[in-house]
Amino acid sequence: MSEGLNRRDFMKTAGVAASAFTIASGFSLFSYAQNSKVQVGCIGVGGQGTFHMREGLTKNDDIVIVGISDVYYPNQKAAKPMAMLANAKIYLPENGKLSDEEKERAKAAYEPKVTYDYRELLSWPEVDAVVIATPLHTHAEIAMAALDAGKYVFCEKTLVKTVEDGRALIQKCHDTGKWIQVGHQRRYNPKYNLGMWMTYDANLVGRITHISAQWHRNVQWRRPVPKDYVLNEEEKKFIDDLEKHLNWRLYDEISGGLFTELMTHQTDIANWFLRAVPSRVYATAGLDYWRDGRTADDNIVVVFEYDMKRSMPGFKTIKPRTTLMDESTANRNHTVRFIYSSILANAKKGASELIQGDRGTLELSEGVCKFYPEPWVLEEAAAAQQKPAEQMTAEEQAQRTASGGSMRAFGAAAVTEGEELLKDRTDLKIPDAYQFAAFIEAIRGGKPPRNNQMVGFTTALTAIAAMKSRHEGKPVEIDPAWYTFDFEVPSFYDYDPSWGASGHKEEAAPAPAPAEQGNAPA
Repeated sequence: MSEGLNRRDFMKTAGVAASAFTIASGFSLFSYAQNSKVQVGCIGVGGQGTFHMREGLTKNDDIVIVGISDVYYPNQKAAKPMAMLANAKIYLPENGKLSDEEKERAKAAYEPKVTYDYRELLSWPEVDAVVIATPLHTHAEIAMAALDAGKYVFCEKTLVKTVEDGRALIQKCHDTGKWIQVGHQRRYNPKYNLGMWMTYDANLVGRITHISAQWHRNVQWRRPVPKDYVLNEEEKKFIDDLEKHLNWRLYDEISGGLFTELMTHQTDIANWFLRAVPSRVYATAGLDYWRDGRTADDNIVVVFEYDMKRSMPGFKTIKPRTTLMDESTANRNHTVRFIYSSILANAKKGASELIQGDRGTLELSEGVCKFYPEPWVLEEAAAAQQKPAEQMTAEEQAQRTASGGSMRAFGAAAVTEGEELLKDRTDLKIPDAYQFAAFIEAIRGGKPPRNNQMVGFTTALTAIAAMKSRHEGKPVEIDPAWYTFDFEVPSFYDYDPSWGASGHKEEAAPAPAPAEQGNAPA
């Protein structure tokens, strides 16, 4: 339960006039009470919803799960005890066994109410915020209703399936003075934030020239339907077809398959690192292996083109590296191409991203941040520290050749080719824990989180355009008017620079960009 004076009680005490002003102005006079626990209702407690309980909500002391809503009774039954473990801040061990002390703590934990209908949960006054982890086609409807009910909203990715739904949610956030946090958890991963710091503060990557990413699996991606399970009367109100309900990711009419369930994890990274939205998309795909009644493709290949203009925040100026090119020519508008693939019949390359620049490459995944400097940068750095070759003895030249110039200064440390950064940190949490800590911070601070509604919408546009291209068989232009509004919207490319060169989350002055290259002014 909430401790001390929470925001809801304060507004009651402050009176109707203050409340009316808050609603009319779309601005919250008071941030959430610092000593209050945020009381969360979980809408959708299948695989992803219970993952958030185990890995995110459990890890944050200031969250209490007070309500659960799911249209499928077995999900409710499994999630309720898990919610109580989360409330007791107990992480279920791999063997599933609890100590006697943990069992007592779990029994004493706050017991959430349960309902089939999310609208009932939204009516409960004790619910401050909701975590939406339902099938994609329900996100917009539920998020809109939650905003209307005055709840803080965390919604799983992909945020929406249509441009119209996305624009309506952005408008609703503006009209109500509220925000939505979207579950693109990589943006709260320390390794990805370090990568952004290396790109924009330390300028180690240089101008991004190409991005490639993939998510490859060798699985059918289908969940078994319980044999002889009979829907109860409440379930029948919401579930027409149990197989499609459990395997909604496999049906284009409900989901977007690989485009929305895997690809947007990584198109989000491309948008973030380029600080831009693609200009055009070409997608090709097919259902060539898992021919089992699904309608969603089992393999996709997509090419995104980002037209980078000097006025854009992700545009980087460079110095010419040849006498045949002047500075003006080198810094004309240019295009960055991002090649993506996802397949379900071979898992060799797994899931990762390569951010390739003229100075170096970042190899990123949920557990890896490796940096590979370009040879010319190493040679240039080595040459700057040593006397010219013509002034060296034969022995000195041989020593230089043997050393290979394989190291470059990076803050207080040195980065060798392929070195994994943050690899020695034993205190790092998983991204889900960080993103829910940010959710609490945004509620208490009264301002949009880093993963706000514009992050969710601009990423959703990559899938919307790719699916359109796949079905039309031709490139699709992404109209900037889709994500342009006549009011101020939050940034979709912020990051946490405090992970910095030391690899520690601390306030530190960023390293200056090299003299020959930097960010273009906005």
